[in-house]
Amino acid sequence: MPMALTVRMCTNRDTGKVTMHALDFDLVCVADDEAEANRKIRLAIKNYIEFGLTNDWSEDILFPAPDEYWQQIANADIIVMGEPIQIMAQKMLVYRATTCHEAHADRRIAVSA
Repeated sequence: MPMALTVRMCTNRDTGKVTMHALDFDLVCVADDEAEANRKIRLAIKNYIEFGLTNDWSEDILFPAPDEYWQQIANADIIVMGEPIQIMAQKMLVYRATTCHEAHADRRIAVSA
């Protein structure tokens, strides 16, 4: 299991919906605002990993998103670390990358708890 996780965030200019994409597991959540999307992706990550570990699927839990999504965050200007997610007895750091320029014109990458 990785010690740090990367989550890509994008806000749709037309609908205002916020998408969070956990790149290490290719999990996606959509919500009406950033706080709700962040809560949903953190819960999805926690449940996904714990379910895999409980069912002895540790070799299959990591399922990285396609390279095109990782490349979108490769040239980030700002990286901020958020609050770790507690997964059973292990804490995992979370980095959230904002890659849609219309979402936050003043920053390209941000991380939150």
